[in-house]
Amino acid sequence: MKIRFPALALFCAFAATLSAAPEKIKIRLAPMPGIGHLVPELALGLDYFAQEGIELELVNVMNYRDEDFFSTELLNDGTIDAEICWYQRVVFGIGNGAPAQAVFLIENSPHLTISVANRLRDQIKTAADFKGRTIADSAGFSTRRYLTDLIVERAGLPRGSYQPAAAELSAKLPLLTKALQASEVDIVACMEPMTTNLAATHLVTPLYDLSTGEGTRRAIGDVWPARCLYLAPSYIQAHPDRVQRLVNVFTRTMRYINTHTAEEIVAKIGPGYFAPDMNNDLWADYKKTKLDEIAKVQPGLTSGDYSIPPSAAKFACDVLFHTDFDESPEGKYRRTAAKSGKVQPEMTYDNRFVERAMKELK
Repeated sequence: MKIRFPALALFCAFAATLSAAPEKIKIRLAPMPGIGHLVPELALGLDYFAQEGIELELVNVMNYRDEDFFSTELLNDGTIDAEICWYQRVVFGIGNGAPAQAVFLIENSPHLTISVANRLRDQIKTAADFKGRTIADSAGFSTRRYLTDLIVERAGLPRGSYQPAAAELSAKLPLLTKALQASEVDIVACMEPMTTNLAATHLVTPLYDLSTGEGTRRAIGDVWPARCLYLAPSYIQAHPDRVQRLVNVFTRTMRYINTHTAEEIVAKIGPGYFAPDMNNDLWADYKKTKLDEIAKVQPGLTSGDYSIPPSAAKFACDVLFHTDFDESPEGKYRRTAAKSGKVQPEMTYDNRFVERAMKELK
């Protein structure tokens, strides 16, 4: 009997361990290209998905739709389970009959910088001086365009006070550099990595910095819900345990990002975050570029509280509802949602899971 008791105790402990292990589940997650992969790839490197019993499959929405702005349809037809992209996708999805709800806020700033050409920095001190100027701020449906419009309106100018430059200028540094040198562009609204690359030309000076939550609040009056994790409401209702485990992973991972250097983060990221076919001769420079990208993005990531601020959701919805989008397919899609009358700010998020994770996870 003396021999059997330790054996029995060991068996019971093993059984208890098995019973405590979470049931294995599979989640198909579609991250926005680029920095959108940071949280899931780091979580894989830290083994957080496995610890929550999640088998993660990363997918690309472009494998299923010719245009990525239809991605919330994939959430509702079961092709994918969750997506990481801009909060505005939630608003546009609801307004077009393919609803989604944000459950975790990754960024509370749009990482936008509005800079003035150095030749004009003595003349352009605020957005009130943008009247009649030419601004490179991307396409007429873009975040850069409607946030630039918002800043202009807050300065007291009506919409249409400035001339938008050709959309391709803000995406191609050589073209933008040439336009600035030729005095064809006066102001530039851009995001990383273009912001850093443009600064290196020494042709512009930053005027409005929306690369952090606090800078965004100063520029437009509140933080801006940018990249977030969202799912279809039907999935949330059917699988609350899965959603909770997924949000647990994101909470732990964001806490790691908030408390570690870019170098420490890169050391934990798996190879999936990097281009798998990168030439060995270029690897060191490429890896440093990715490290610098993370370091620049870190200040604009949400820290401490990863819930969707109700005030920011209402603010963002108000901006989107009053935006005149262009006639491109995506512009029409966004306008349909904004003018549909179907969207209420409180429909766009569900903070239950992140509030529980922040409270219970130590």
